[in-house]
Amino acid sequence: MTSKAEKFGELTWEDILAWAGDTVASRGKSYQRGDQVEKLALTPEGAVVAWVLGTERYATLVDIEGEDLTSACTCPYDDTCKHAVAVALEYVERLEENSKVPTIAEGDARLKLLGAMAGPGSEPGTDVEEGDGGGEPADRRRPGAVPGAVHSYLEQQTKGRLVALIEDLAGRHPAVAEALKDRADLSRGTVARMVAGVRKEIDALSASPAWRHHWDGEGYTPDYSRVRDRLRALLEAGHADEVLALGGEILEAGTEQVEESDDEGETAAEIAQCMDVVFQALPQTSLPPAEQLLWAVKADLNDEYDFCVGARAFFDRKHAASDWDAVAGKLTRLLEEQKPAKGDNSYSTDYRRDDLTDWLIMALEKAGRGEEIIPLCEREARRTQSYVRLVGRLIGAGRQGDAERWIQEGFGATKKQSPAIAGELRTMMRQMREREGDWPRVAAFRAGDFFAGPSLQTFRELQKAAERAGVWPGVRAAAMLYLETGGLPQDAGKAGDGAASPWPLPETGLPEDVRVERQDFPLTGTLIDVAIAEKRPDEVLRWYDRKKPQPASWGWLQTWSKDDQVAGAIAGAYPDRAVQIWKKLAESQIAETKPAAYEAAARFLHSIRRTLKKLDREKEWESYLAKLREANKRKRRLVEIIDGLSRKPAAGKDETTPVTKTDTKPLLGV
Repeated sequence: MTSKAEKFGELTWEDILAWAGDTVASRGKSYQRGDQVEKLALTPEGAVVAWVLGTERYATLVDIEGEDLTSACTCPYDDTCKHAVAVALEYVERLEENSKVPTIAEGDARLKLLGAMAGPGSEPGTDVEEGDGGGEPADRRRPGAVPGAVHSYLEQQTKGRLVALIEDLAGRHPAVAEALKDRADLSRGTVARMVAGVRKEIDALSASPAWRHHWDGEGYTPDYSRVRDRLRALLEAGHADEVLALGGEILEAGTEQVEESDDEGETAAEIAQCMDVVFQALPQTSLPPAEQLLWAVKADLNDEYDFCVGARAFFDRKHAASDWDAVAGKLTRLLEEQKPAKGDNSYSTDYRRDDLTDWLIMALEKAGRGEEIIPLCEREARRTQSYVRLVGRLIGAGRQGDAERWIQEGFGATKKQSPAIAGELRTMMRQMREREGDWPRVAAFRAGDFFAGPSLQTFRELQKAAERAGVWPGVRAAAMLYLETGGLPQDAGKAGDGAASPWPLPETGLPEDVRVERQDFPLTGTLIDVAIAEKRPDEVLRWYDRKKPQPASWGWLQTWSKDDQVAGAIAGAYPDRAVQIWKKLAESQIAETKPAAYEAAARFLHSIRRTLKKLDREKEWESYLAKLREANKRKRRLVEIIDGLSRKPAAGKDETTPVTKTDTKPLLGV
């Protein structure tokens, strides 16, 4: 378990992307952030299991086998799902917070559900020994495979008994009867009838939008599993062309359906699984290789909902440079002929054109025509404001001077209409200066970031660059003056203030002008953060006493978090004031009369105890605790917490604050 926990703790976001793919990983991250992972726990073998709230409540398990992540889930998705990603991310977060994760018994309900899905002998979270008939885990089992015990039973039956068994199952289960009918049609060569049936089913499934009522769980999610199975049967029977034709219809009908649907991506996932089979069929079709490539590219260009994730495996195959050359020629003509789609605005038109251009660039690279790429990017830059793509190519080609000229042009062209693009270009210019070691100009960029968005983070970034440039004292003085008064360095110079130090940083080289948002100076919140970071308790207290009431949008959690930081920062120099702040925080939580608030109060009470103990004022602590107990003796849960705090820690034990749910997860992002 220890080694598995260490491996989980070493996971990066790149590892998650490699395991689940961009789309599934992104959806899983939103599930984890939305607190949809419940009762996270470890199996006795060190796998991670939890309930995940989605369309329904799913049992989900994630494990590490060797160096590979594996998963099992009771949701209908065959591959690594968003629920598994959410569980993995939640566990990594718990490890980062040193939050204890309980271990469950082998008979846990989630393991039973997952085990039932996997079949006898394959219960997730348990080791399956070779030869036990258990087969592969559920997430590795091939579609349609049966548990080992069932397979053994079928092998022992006579032909007559098997026929009788299958007829009985077909009579009681329409899905079995339909699957047998499909196979009969294929064996007789009547493929057209089966294709017509699949087309009719696609039309029926896509006719109504999906929906989900999140309060009561009611809704409609189309089940494309039979379409997927019939596509797979057609492909196995050698009818790849028919599968490809049906794939085009699925893509068109599915797009319209998802546009009108209101669910959490379940419909898109159902359609994507059908398209996976289509892309498996593509290289087996009668289309020439270049046409196969073009079909896949066009499908991706028309894919607005990540239906075509399965195309990656097709593009990863070996394709001849001559085929990519033919694709590049056709994509060039498409780009020349492209016109805005009906109802498109300029943004969507540019987006579609950029997407097509990206595919053309890929085709040119694969065809060995790399010298055409930068001229193409130059032509498109002014047309679609795709300056970032062009500059990246120029930097990659070592053409730094050209890159800088295009950054300057692009920044001027996009600064007002497309500030996000201008921001990316500005960052690219700063990174160029970093590679050159021009730290005064790097610091100038960081100064612009700080004045535009003053915070502890932008202050620290400015400090790092200015220290490397050897000008931090003068820059810091200007930064602090700005936080206190709102005065910019250039304003001080214009005012002719003889006491003002000259601004030691050069211009960035871009036509910038720092626009200060209307703020109520001094910015006490940032001044407090900076003073805490620099370990200056006098300044912490000075600005804390001048701080303005926090906006209602902050909520109590952010407010007490800031006050708690202040008390911790001044406790060494001003212990009485720190104790006063913690008492106020504790008593405000106790007044909430909620168990969760009592746990939060315990955090502050613990800090009071630790501080007074260091001052040999334990009697004062005991007196304060006794008063709290008497004043709140009817609050049973609070009295239990107070009694726990009144006990002296055992010898050798420290008094670090215990980690609770209140202490950790709600503080993320604050």
